[in-house]
Amino acid sequence: MKKKSGLMAAAFAGSLIWAGANPAFAQEASDAANDAADSNDIIVTATRRPQTLQEVPISVGVVTGAVIEQQGQRLFTDLQASVPNLQIDNTNGNYAITIRGLGSGANNLAFEQSVGLFVDGVYSSRARSLQVPFLDVDRIEVVRGPQGALFGKNTNAGAISMVTRRPTRDFEAEFRAGTELSEGGVNFSGFLSGPISDTLSLRVSGATGRADGYIENRLTGFDDGGSKYLSGRAQLLWEPTDDLEVLLKVEGFRNEVDGSNAVYNNIGNANCNLCNIIRNASGGAAAQDRPGFWRFSRATPREYDITKSRTGAMTITWKPGEWSITSLSAYQWVDSERTFNTIPGPINLLNTLQAESSDQIFQELRIARDVAAGVNLSFGATYTDANLDILQLVNYNGNLVGTTLPQATGTRAFTQSSWSMSPFASVEADLIDGLTFSGSLRYSYEKKRARGTSVNVGPRIPANNLNFDISGKRTEKLWDYSLRLRYEFSRQISAYASYATGTKGGGFLSNDGLLLYNIQNGNGRFDFDDERARAWEIGTKMRLFDRRLDLDIALFRTRFANLQVSSYNGTAFITGNAAKATAQGVEVEARYRPSRVFSLGATGAYLDAEYDDYPGGPCLYNAPSTCTPATNNLAGVRLTRAPEWKLAGFVQMDLPLTDSLILAANGSADYTSLSYLQGDLNPLNAQPGYTKFNARLAVRAESGAWELALVGRNLTNKVTFSQAFNTPLLGGNSHVVMINAPRTINLEGVLRF
Repeated sequence: MKKKSGLMAAAFAGSLIWAGANPAFAQEASDAANDAADSNDIIVTATRRPQTLQEVPISVGVVTGAVIEQQGQRLFTDLQASVPNLQIDNTNGNYAITIRGLGSGANNLAFEQSVGLFVDGVYSSRARSLQVPFLDVDRIEVVRGPQGALFGKNTNAGAISMVTRRPTRDFEAEFRAGTELSEGGVNFSGFLSGPISDTLSLRVSGATGRADGYIENRLTGFDDGGSKYLSGRAQLLWEPTDDLEVLLKVEGFRNEVDGSNAVYNNIGNANCNLCNIIRNASGGAAAQDRPGFWRFSRATPREYDITKSRTGAMTITWKPGEWSITSLSAYQWVDSERTFNTIPGPINLLNTLQAESSDQIFQELRIARDVAAGVNLSFGATYTDANLDILQLVNYNGNLVGTTLPQATGTRAFTQSSWSMSPFASVEADLIDGLTFSGSLRYSYEKKRARGTSVNVGPRIPANNLNFDISGKRTEKLWDYSLRLRYEFSRQISAYASYATGTKGGGFLSNDGLLLYNIQNGNGRFDFDDERARAWEIGTKMRLFDRRLDLDIALFRTRFANLQVSSYNGTAFITGNAAKATAQGVEVEARYRPSRVFSLGATGAYLDAEYDDYPGGPCLYNAPSTCTPATNNLAGVRLTRAPEWKLAGFVQMDLPLTDSLILAANGSADYTSLSYLQGDLNPLNAQPGYTKFNARLAVRAESGAWELALVGRNLTNKVTFSQAFNTPLLGGNSHVVMINAPRTINLEGVLRF
């Protein structure tokens, strides 16, 4: 593995102004600090209609495309450094996304999302559809809190909406190329946009690149965790009249990761025979027992992670008279395959292949008009049809010398089909001068069918991995609504109060070899129920001192019922519904632009997220030996992936060097407190608190025609991880974690035409 250049990082960071990190709302410093308010407004669609960020009576975080590019936020997981109370972790299954402490667990691959993902208004049912680096993004809106009435089901924690850049009537082009100096790698991206006739416009975007591995494998001599990707998008905009436009979009990507980032956090105690075999084969006293950017492991077959996606969409917007009619039609296909050595080491004890394929048809019709002075009404319906196939192949290779496990395999297949219809309506009305009411109502009807099978060849490992073939079906009828009041004291200061509900659909268990055993022993069932969230929120948004200072504050309290959980009980993961939980806290965001060349900002979020009642919950890691799940209650225990504090800030300067050259410097940092990654609250399954520092130094033409930048992320090379789990087959309190990326320093050049 390449040596980390600590001197380079220190010199680079020292050349910049120290800061903290939330670039989420940062405007380019070249904007005049005393510009008119409208020039600094960000237009969002968080309420499903265009409004300024100041007007939206919801807590919304926005990361603009310019900031994504400037900060080197190339991956979906990078967003969590920019938005308070957002956490995104890439696990050995899917992304684990939480907002305000609520999110889908990573242990059951068939879990629906608690945070809805939307791309250009189209719902994306699988988080892996955002596996590839960002491409030609206009902005990303993170809407916090339950959004069932506005966005539909599976948004009871919130929604993340990505808006890509559209074709333009003026010619635009950009080419961007970079090289990674710390670990190695290259990346290229660009777009071409402009008219091809009086009524047609075209935009073509593409990106490709590779990143060398960052996990030194001291057994194989190679670096694990390297990746390569290819993505593209084409959009055709037809505008035959002023009242009609049709936007066609096709896009696709392929992302491939070579090797694994799984390392030991503890191999196990001295009384564990298998642990000692692994430890001795991994270097004895020098074996890994704490996370780092290295591992000692070999897998057969090799470890890899490949994701492919294809999407086609058509958006029609028609405005006859006072009406506005929008139709969104889309088809998406996502396919992935992953292999990994579940127990890392030189001896292949347990290898897993995990494959997932899904397709979805999405259709939404939305109609709106002003029905009276100051009153806007919108209504419509959303239809989805989705199929999901998951295959898990587990190989026990314990027939090697020195082990006690016989050769065995387990094949677990899961299929699910579903369709849903969801009519909705919303109204916004000016009640009195300065006071606005908005309300939304949505009904969701959904049918699901699923089948799970498990076939074991050779001895069953563990012995209670029984063969089964189980089918089930569910029908759900769910209501969601929201009520919001906003009062505008002046154009610069407003306050709002909101009450909203959200629903996450029930479903079925996948990839669980213990399913039949747990059912027979009264510890589980094939399906689990829907969960519901109800939330109060009050907040204020202030634009002060001629828009030099923006200050947003939100206080929230969310109650959850039938919270879906998948918790480890000491021998297996048990999936079901916890009774009740509460998440409450405060979010503060501030941005200050005292001059044309200087800007800074900071955010802070405090979160208190605990179970109120969870009878039958698994025993904690340090529970007395008399504890049993049958009589245990986890009331008062903190939720997983719910850090108590998230703090961030940034400083940016744009200094004119000459009449045609600008020197831009940006420094940022983000802090996240302790976060438990498994429900047993074992410290070895927890991410300790950490701070990461990022920086950027650039020279650009005042006209914007070119730019040369040096972008550094995680400059202190902090070791953090996105997933942690027990290894019960190994025993001895052994644990494995998945390591995030180390320090990266990217040299990038940009040409614009």
